[in-house]
Formats: sequence, structure tokens, C-alpha cells
Amino acid sequence: MNSLSKWKLGVYVLAIFLAGGGSGALIAWQVCRRMPVTPLPPAEIGARLRVRFQSRLALTPDQAQKIDPMIDQGMHRVEAIRKETASQVFANVTTLHEQVLAVLTPEQKVKFEELERERREHLRQKFGPATNSP
Repeated sequence: MNSLSKWKLGVYVLAIFLAGGGSGALIAWQVCRRMPVTPLPPAEIGARLRVRFQSRLALTPDQAQKIDPMIDQGMHRVEAIRKETASQVFANVTTLHEQVLAVLTPEQKVKFEELERERREHLRQKFGPATNSP
């Protein structure tokens, strides 16, 4: 092979590599964009905290025994905050919808209800049924 052929071959290999990397990045971006991002359950967060504390802090068994209830209490508070926040968000959205409906004409109300059904269906598909009701 002469030097020009080696140079062309190198350019072709680089182009194929860049095309593959670009298409892979585009596919990954599309997949990640559509995947629901759901928070971890508090029990799993607590388990991860226990493992992290034990591995990074080299806790004694006595320390681990004292910290375990603290983690449990903290995770119960996290769950309570999530539920309270979700209730407040749903209540706010319900109030907003009632206020908007009071201003709309009967024809617009029908369209608004259709928009609301589409929004709820989108949320069900993205996050599952449990996240879509008060």
C-alpha cells in the first residue's frame, strides 16, 4: 500500500467511527429521553446509605446499630414529604383546572377535558398509573 492509500484508509476508518459514535449517541439520547425517571423508594435509599456509611466510614457494629434507626426514621420522613408534596401538587392542579373551566365556553370546556385526558394518559405512559392520581 502506498502512503496515499493508507491515508485514505485512515480517513475512512475515522469517518465510520465518528458515524457510529454519532448514531449511538443519538439513539441513547432518544431512549433516555423517553425513559421515566422515578425516584428510588425510601427503603432502597436507606439500604444504599447503610452500605455507603459502612464502606466509607468503617462503622463499628455498635455505631451501625445506632445509625440504623436514624436512617429508618429519615426515610419515613422522606416518604411522608413525598406524599404530602404530591397531594399539594394534585390539589393545586385541580384548583387551577376549576378556575380555568369557570372562564371557558361549553365548547372550550369539552376541548379542555380532552386536553386533560391526553395529559393524564401521557403521565400514565411515562410514569405509570400510581403517579397520576391524588
